[in-house]
This record gives sequence, structure tokens and C-alpha cells, in this order.
Amino acid sequence: MKDRLLNNPGLKILSIFLAFFVWLVVMNISNPEVTRMKEVPLEIENEQILLLANRTYELNGKSTVTVTYSVRARDEYKIRATDFRAYIDLAELYDVTGSVQIKIDVINNKEIILDAAARPGVASIQTEELQKKRFELELKTSGEPADDYAVIATSCEPRYVYLEGPASQVGLISTVGLNIDVTGKTEDLIDKAKPEFYNANDNTVTSTMDRVKVDVSEVNYVINISKAKRLNIDFEVSGTAAEGFQYAGVESRVRTVSVIGLKTNLAAVTKITIPASVLNVDGAVADKEVQVDLRKYLSDGVELAKSENAVIVVRLKVEPLVTKVFRLQESDIMKTGALNAYEYRIKPRQIELTMKGIGEDLDSLLVSDLEINMDVSGMGLGTHKGILTFKRNDVFTVIGYTDFEIEVVERIEPDLEPTSDAADDDSQTVFSTVESESPETENSASRSPEAETNTNTDTTEE
Repeated sequence: MKDRLLNNPGLKILSIFLAFFVWLVVMNISNPEVTRMKEVPLEIENEQILLLANRTYELNGKSTVTVTYSVRARDEYKIRATDFRAYIDLAELYDVTGSVQIKIDVINNKEIILDAAARPGVASIQTEELQKKRFELELKTSGEPADDYAVIATSCEPRYVYLEGPASQVGLISTVGLNIDVTGKTEDLIDKAKPEFYNANDNTVTSTMDRVKVDVSEVNYVINISKAKRLNIDFEVSGTAAEGFQYAGVESRVRTVSVIGLKTNLAAVTKITIPASVLNVDGAVADKEVQVDLRKYLSDGVELAKSENAVIVVRLKVEPLVTKVFRLQESDIMKTGALNAYEYRIKPRQIELTMKGIGEDLDSLLVSDLEINMDVSGMGLGTHKGILTFKRNDVFTVIGYTDFEIEVVERIEPDLEPTSDAADDDSQTVFSTVESESPETENSASRSPEAETNTNTDTTEE
């Protein structure tokens, strides 16, 4: 029996197979196959194919790829992201969908990495026309030099640059240049700086500009700073606005400028005057904008500093006139020529005064500002017609006031008529104002004080 077992080749082969099977089972139980992932940078090949076609591209999504692989548990610690290479070949780009297959190469540990694949298996590529454009360099300054100094000249080298990138991004750029801070400077600035991109609103463009290339990395610049003089701008305005409107003032973002020149020339100038012939509001029914070239109004031998804009915009404000009704009390009216022996009583006790002017000015007007006066000199006992005069004013116009009378009575001493004071007190109330919808709200009894409202001389009706 023993010999038969030892000399039986079939049993030997079977035993070897069983031993291998047992070993395989043991190995799978103690060192199983596991699946793991690594994040690998995505490389791009054959970019020149798109460049030759005058096109550029952008990778949609992230610039890394998740690589899944299988490895034995005991070998798992040996695997690194650098063991894999993930890449796409733009020569295989499918234009219709913009997709291209992601390929994975195993670089290291090939003997223990059982398989590897990319997730997702394709990358999305967006292509766009490549644009190259030339831009003149603009050298700007910000801030102000030290007192009595100004920027008199600027220059940079090179004078222009070329930008290259996707048409959508290059199209966002309106100008290219430098913006140099000269705050507090008293000497020339000579240095270099990186060019900046600006949009149509003169704001710096920074987002999505990583794919735009400029042919120079730095620009050399020179800013000349010298002694200067700061001058105020004087605006002379002429003309009359259309009927129902009124000139309300001048507005300008620029009120002072720096000028340069010989010391004797600078000493002779104190301001820049814009003549009334240039700023005219005749017949205006709305704000009027005037562009003024300051160089036309500079004295000989004097010129604007380089940092100043030669042309400024001046706005002549024109606003519609409105009316407003003020209710006057006796306490609001001063009396001229009153006698101590008489009392002067206004009937009715409240007078409506209609004023015309710019709405904002009328809202801030106080009755006390008008210095309303009533001349009672020469009035004897009885009833007289009341007339008011007002302080002369070029801002407001008195349209009229309701008719009233002045009753003159003998003054009764307090010890003879102790109750009369209480009756007089009833007439002392605080005035109030109301808006008038239109000038037509004046009643037929209103008095037009065209003669007496525009003079400081008090008038009296006998």
C-alpha cells in the first residue's frame, strides 16, 4: 500500500494542486486584494495643435483626476500618487462634445499594482478663439504730492504692450497701464512696475486674467515732480433761466488745480476765472453741462501740471420755482411808528403770505428771515388798511398776502381794565406753513406787493 501511494503520479499531482489551492486560500484570507484611490494631477499633451489653429482652451472642472487601483493589503503602504501619470491628448479632442479620454500610466510599482483606471474617464475641454491685441500704455498717478509740489511730466518705456489670450478675456480690457502713488512726494520718481489691466469703467481687472499673457513683465517709468502753485477756479455765471425756473448754483468736481511756471509768473496769478460768457443759463429749463478747457484761461507763462485734467465739466443747476403759503401771526410783524397811547390790532388775526422760490430753499425759510414790517405812523383811532414790507431778497419772491385791516384803539392801562391783557394774549400764537399746490391757489382778496415787497423803505396807506 505504501509503495502504491508513493509511486502514484496522479496522487502526487493532485497533492500539489491541493497544496497550491490551500496556499491561495490562505494568502487571500491573510493578504486580500483591496481597491484604493489617489488624486493625480492631470497633464495635457499636444497643446500646440490648438495654438496652430489660433485657438486656446480651458479645462472644465478640476485639474486633477481620481485614479482607482487594486493592490494587495500588505503592499498598500507602498503606493504613492507619483506612481501614476494621468494625461489627455488634445490631438484626440472630439470637437462636437469637447471631450477627450483620460489615460492612466503606471510609472512605479507596476508589479504590485493590479489595475488602474481614471474616474471620470473623460475630460471636458472648452475651446475659444485666441486673440492678440496691442495696447498703448497709460501712466496714471494717484494721490497728491507734498504742498506746493505737482506732477509736471510722466513717461514710460516701452510705450505699448501686446496681450494674448482668450478673446472673451482680452475683450474685458479697455486700457493697460500703471498707477503710481505720488502722495507726499517732492522729488522725481524713477522705477519699474508690473502693468495693470483696466476695464471701461477704469476699474482694475484681476479675475479670470490668469490666461492672458503680456509680452513684458515690468515697465520702466519716470514721474517728474516740481514746485507748483494751487489755484482756485472762479465760476462767473450769466443769463436768466426760463420763466418758472431759477438758476440754483454751479457744481464742478474740480474746484482747484495745480499750475507750474516761472516763479515771477506764478506770483502774478491768484485764481483762474471762467468768464460769464461761457457759463450762461439764458432760457434754461433744466441743468446745463458745459465743458471748459482751463488752458484757455491761464495767464501767459503758466500751464497746468501734468496730473491735472485740462478739460473739466461744469454743471449749472436750474430748478423749477414752486409756491408756498406761510401763515403769519401778529407777533411775526414788526410795527414802525407805533404810539404808546394806542393799541394796533390786526384783523383777521392770521394773514396768509404766498412766497415763490426753489422748493428746498422755501423749506428752510423762516418767517423771521423776511423781516416783515408794518408802518402805523400817522394812524389815528379807527380802522386802516394794512400794508406789509419785506426785506429785499434775490432768492425768494413775495407773490402776495391776504388783505387785512389795522384797528387802532386807545390803550387801556392794566389797573383800569385787568381783563384786557388776557384777551390780547389770545392773539399770540406760533406761525405755521403749508404747501401751495400752485400759484392759482391765491384768492381774489390777495394783495400783490410788487411795489412794496422789493424795497427796504416802509410804505403806509393813509
